[in-house]
Amino acid sequence: MSYVSISVHRLIDCASRMVSVSKLLLSILMLLTIFFAFQFKGGKSGLLHQKVHMHISNNLTNGAKLGVHCKDKDHDIGAQTLNVGESYNFVFRPNTFAPTTLYFCGFRFNTEFHHFDVYDQERDDDFVEKECHWEVHESGPCRHNVMDKPNSIECFPWNP
Repeated sequence: MSYVSISVHRLIDCASRMVSVSKLLLSILMLLTIFFAFQFKGGKSGLLHQKVHMHISNNLTNGAKLGVHCKDKDHDIGAQTLNVGESYNFVFRPNTFAPTTLYFCGFRFNTEFHHFDVYDQERDDDFVEKECHWEVHESGPCRHNVMDKPNSIECFPWNP
């Protein structure tokens, strides 16, 4: 083979590799564009869930203090003692690909101790968007249903 023939083969090989790299880069760019388009669409249509701002308020009667300690399987949010009207707040991002996010809290007041799942993604995903508000009463916690029925409150019994 002549030098010109080898150079032409190398040139063709190099060009085909460049086309393959260009196709790969174009595919990655298209996927990133789609990903970001979903993110900026807002609400629950995005590929990642929005962060949830959790607010747990002491609504106990007789001025009782409320001890609150919340966590999930990987994060211990910590313990706080709340006076009536005060709130315990934290922020998290629910799982995107499977509805498995679960935050649970222990509540201590007077001589009682109770626990409750303040965020169960399967239960709460349709009722909570960016804000999750709970009021703690002696009989159990009550959630403000912001998305489902604005200005409505749904109360739950304590976990057994």
